[in-house]
Amino acid sequence: MTQKRAFAHQEKEFQARRLSKLGRGLTIMLATALSFLTIALLAVDQLYRPDTFVIAELKIKGKFRYLAASAVEEVVRAQDLGNFFSVELDEIKAKVEELAWVQSADVRREWPNSLSISVSEHQPAMRWGNKKWVSTAGVVVELPSKLDAPNAIVLRGSETQSKRILVQAASWKKNLAGQGIELREVSLSDSEAWTLSLRFDALDSDFKLLLGRENVTERLARFKTLFNTQLQFSEYRLERVDARYPDGLAVEHGQTKINTDETAALNASTVLAANN
Repeated sequence: MTQKRAFAHQEKEFQARRLSKLGRGLTIMLATALSFLTIALLAVDQLYRPDTFVIAELKIKGKFRYLAASAVEEVVRAQDLGNFFSVELDEIKAKVEELAWVQSADVRREWPNSLSISVSEHQPAMRWGNKKWVSTAGVVVELPSKLDAPNAIVLRGSETQSKRILVQAASWKKNLAGQGIELREVSLSDSEAWTLSLRFDALDSDFKLLLGRENVTERLARFKTLFNTQLQFSEYRLERVDARYPDGLAVEHGQTKINTDETAALNASTVLAANN
């Protein structure tokens, strides 16, 4: 009985020493972790202090045609940059992209104390209505009125269709140039009907060409054929050509002969039939 009590006492002491050792180990581990955490926090505090790792250089990159690089730098320096680690790249990017000519911006850190801002400008391709522009990317944008492009083609329609209209207008411009016809305006209605505004200098004519919504390629080809064989030799200015017919065109002429003051006595509307 005495032996059992002695064994139980020894076991109890062993467990106490074991728990004490484990407690000391945990205490040391916790103290070490807290020390590392404290050091890390102090290091982070030093990294993010506004008077350390200060942004000392801005590198503005891009091909600038309409926008001055200095305008980008001015916008960036107006922000609270913080330091190399705390600078908010997304905020800088958003501010730069608010500039009228900026299509996109990419902002990156460059060790040890620089910011690199790469800028892509909008490249205006054609006008959109009376006040806006369509960029080469097919995006409708508002640009400063100082842009001077009096002969730019005007596009009209839903802005969701801007890229489609731009691509089609560029194709038609090239297609009609061979006939000496200048494309002035392209319109796509809500019902998907196409209308072109054209200029033909030889007849001193500004006229509309109605292509409608179906078989547009064939209708334009028919117009070109009849223009080459008949319309360009007209004595009267063209005012309106309706190509929405299966086999011909309806043509409206002005009533005054070209280079004369004589007024036509006949109705100034004719129908031209295409040869089958």
